[in-house]
Amino acid sequence: MDPQTQMDISNLSDADKKDLSQILQNESQKTTIQQNVHSLSDLCFKKCIAGRPITSSTLDRSEESCAENCVGRWMDTQINIISKLQKMGN
Repeated sequence: MDPQTQMDISNLSDADKKDLSQILQNESQKTTIQQNVHSLSDLCFKKCIAGRPITSSTLDRSEESCAENCVGRWMDTQINIISKLQKMGN
């Protein structure tokens, strides 16, 4: 990075530091969500669609059912994990 474009955050006001911190936290959360969606898409594609000939621009009945079940199980697992973590924090 060009030294002239680097910013010394110690010169920021407390309000600006707080805003910057919130922006960084939001971006981190977006990245985590994107990684989870990518992981879920990859997992369910491999489970339900990969290895089969693609004959249509839409899922057939068995592929759609498999994908719905895959996503549903993943969501149930995530909710269960979050619930257990929340209980541990209390």
